[in-house]
Amino acid sequence: MKKISLALLLVIIAITSCKKTQPDAPVSEKWKFDKLSLEKKIFLDNDSTKGGIKLSFEFNYPSKVGNDSLLTIIQSQFATAFAGDDYKNLTPQSAFDTLTERSIQESIDIAKLATRDKSDLSDYYKNVITSVFDTTDITITARTETNEYMGGAHGSQYISYYNIDTRNGSIIKEDKLFKSGSKEKITQYIKDELAKTLNSQGDTITLLEPEAIVPSVNFYFDNRGIVYVYNSYEVAPYSDGLVEVSLPYAKIKELLTNEYLTILDLKTKEKTK
Repeated sequence: MKKISLALLLVIIAITSCKKTQPDAPVSEKWKFDKLSLEKKIFLDNDSTKGGIKLSFEFNYPSKVGNDSLLTIIQSQFATAFAGDDYKNLTPQSAFDTLTERSIQESIDIAKLATRDKSDLSDYYKNVITSVFDTTDITITARTETNEYMGGAHGSQYISYYNIDTRNGSIIKEDKLFKSGSKEKITQYIKDELAKTLNSQGDTITLLEPEAIVPSVNFYFDNRGIVYVYNSYEVAPYSDGLVEVSLPYAKIKELLTNEYLTILDLKTKEKTK
């Protein structure tokens, strides 16, 4: 990080130092997990009376897997889930350190601008958490949720899912999940479900551009079906919040490739337990 001049001294106070612990995660003999976490509060000019920007990061990732030859690849996918594509080739620790240091520097810059506008820094925050959302015999899913307010009309929330094939370490993408030529049917199923989806107030959501709706690359598997996730403004306005659409396995079974029919069997068995 670049040094800061004495005239604009910024004191970064750590509420909780960076720590590595065992997280709460799905219990499995196949997996072991570690957690990196950091909380900081950033004050400008060493003046805590003006409030500070709150930063909170938590990164849960696999530290052991049944097939250890794939551990590095799977950890790389988790680093991407936590920090983005630019961090894919970094170790979990390096991805964590690089992202948090960058976020601290960005927050310093934002703090300077905010105080010029006489904004209350205590309203500002950024929280990022990557968790182990789910595991099966052939998959592990990372879920990353980012919540932040760095000025403007309102804060933002973004949730993303990364489904990893533990047989080869690759991300499960739709072109491998579904048979060729299935996109039109999947799109229509999603549109049909969105047409009857309700927001938190119990009203039908307002679709921004109904004709432009396509399958999201953001989805996860549960014991009902494949759940597509749309963040704010992707298909509906901010007021409607996060939108999820579930496509039942019974409805899409014929569209799944043989390679991933196993997921249907595994998740259906979970439902009957």
